[in-house]
Amino acid sequence: MESLGAGLLAGLAIGRYGFGLDAGFTWALTAGLGGGLALGVAGRLAGRFQTGLAASTWGWYLLSRTWLALRGDLPWRLMRFLDDAHQRGVLRQAGAVYQFRHARLQDRLAAAAKS
Repeated sequence: MESLGAGLLAGLAIGRYGFGLDAGFTWALTAGLGGGLALGVAGRLAGRFQTGLAASTWGWYLLSRTWLALRGDLPWRLMRFLDDAHQRGVLRQAGAVYQFRHARLQDRLAAAAKS
């Protein structure tokens, strides 16, 4: 709401004083309100991201998983991939954690990822 008020004041100032802009009062007021509304929405979304998604472990997991999937380093359907690897015997499940069954396979994949 503060951004909307600031936009309104900016629109009034531009409409009244011009500041070198060739804008009518109605146009300046509309642009000020539109700009204030846009800044308010962007600020609200950034605040929600900062306090909600980014502050939680789940949020960082989603962000990391999406980034890695976009880069092609991780399948989009990660849990389906892990379940399939578990059923094929490549991974074992210890509680909520998946582990490689064979240490040499893990070492080989890790070495391939480094190069």
